[in-house]
Amino acid sequence: MIARFKHAEPVRKLGVVLLVIAGVVTLVGSLDNHPGLDPLTFLRATFDDFYANAGTELASIAITVLIIDRMHHHHDDEAQREALILQMGSPDHSFAIEAVRILGAHGWLKNGILKNAQLSHANLEGVNLQDVGLVGTRLALANLQHAKLTRANLHHALLKGADLRDACLRGADLRGVNLNDANLAGAKLDEHTLIDSETILPDCTYWSVGADLSRYTHPQHPDFWRPRHPPAKSA
Repeated sequence: MIARFKHAEPVRKLGVVLLVIAGVVTLVGSLDNHPGLDPLTFLRATFDDFYANAGTELASIAITVLIIDRMHHHHDDEAQREALILQMGSPDHSFAIEAVRILGAHGWLKNGILKNAQLSHANLEGVNLQDVGLVGTRLALANLQHAKLTRANLHHALLKGADLRDACLRGADLRGVNLNDANLAGAKLDEHTLIDSETILPDCTYWSVGADLSRYTHPQHPDFWRPRHPPAKSA
């Protein structure tokens, strides 16, 4: 028994010590409250005292257990979310997309967990991130071909060198986004797509009123701009 106690986890040792202390305190307190009683009467009086307080103690224990359980589940959820975000940044397409599917199934994509996430080089071709918050997300050199980014909040995101060919950016928030050297051929923007003077365009110039974005999105444009780096390869 002693050998097992020595090798027990610290938390278990603490529990045993506290239990022993509780027993001693109970005994001393009962002796102080019921002096001079014969052993049988003393035990009965002690039992009555314990019985009277049992309901309150059990309620306290129940509340403590529920709080600990809640904290445990919260910690597990947080660890799982972090692991899935890491998986989402994988260059392996099926691996990355599966992470997105699981995050979506849990309803976690809509609560801002991808804010400032590190997803550079991720292979997210065809991903559905409509209405998802991607504020400050780092997607440099990511493969986002055919991605559904409708109304996605990409405010101040890093999309430097990203492959956005045929991606849907209708209604997306591109204010302050860095699109330097990004491939926007075939990308779909509309009047609801938000762009401001802090948005860096693919040719490393800042957007300004009157800028012709079709020279980045339409290959038939006479002044079509082509990225310096080769398109990302699907895995």
